Formats: sequence, structure tokens, C-alpha cells
Amino acid sequence: MSDFLRWTMGSLTVLTGGLSLGSFAIFISSDRKLWLERAKMFRQWAFALVMLWVNVEVWGSVVHTLVTW
Repeated sequence: MSDFLRWTMGSLTVLTGGLSLGSFAIFISSDRKLWLERAKMFRQWAFALVMLWVNVEVWGSVVHTLVTW
């Protein structure tokens, strides 16, 4: 189950990071503020997903340690 969670969170993080880079590239080529705002939004989502991933991993190991103590 933990491998599934890691692959899912990794895939979502890469997807939102890629969307952020793609949106920024469109902003650079078209100079429309809408794409800059979208790039910022996707970057923030990617950061939030990474923080969620780290917290789930850390607290999962804490709970596992407490249960198997």
C-alpha cells in the first residue's frame, strides 16, 4: 500500500510541476498574466502535495513505530 501511495503522490507532484512549467512557458511566449497566475497556482499545489507527502511518510513511520513497539 505504501508503494501505491508513493507512486500516486509522486505522479501528482510531477504532473502539477509540469503544468506549472508549461504554464510559465506559455506566459513567457504570450505575455498574458493569466498564465503567470496559473503557473503560480500549480507551483503552490505541487509544494502542498510535497508537504503532504512528507507528513504522511513521517507520521506513518511514527504510528508504525508506536504500534510495533
